[in-house]
Amino acid sequence: MNKNKRGCWAEKLAIAYLMNKGFDVFDSCQTNGPVDLVGFDRKLKTVALFEVKSENYRLTGPKKGTRIARARRDKSLRHVINMLYVDKDGKIREGFVRTWNGINYTTTHLVSEVQQMV
Repeated sequence: MNKNKRGCWAEKLAIAYLMNKGFDVFDSCQTNGPVDLVGFDRKLKTVALFEVKSENYRLTGPKKGTRIARARRDKSLRHVINMLYVDKDGKIREGFVRTWNGINYTTTHLVSEVQQMV
């Protein structure tokens, strides 16, 4: 599977994974933005932002079989974007999860905090 197809496949698996966890999931319409998915939990009134990475492993060398670390697209937003890693078997590993409580954080607060980080 080529790189682009693998990334698309990983995002679709991540959508199903988040839906199973109770999120309504919205896919990004941009191909290179900092966020791949936006999840909204109606019960908890929270929003979470996700970047999805497909995991790859070294095929040769002294570190053969170890996971290759993939850098975030925008490191300045690392405190607000959660990571989801999808391996070749379709298993998903979560980075830390940060959500925004709809009661305590308005959209204005969220935008303001993100702008301060940039």
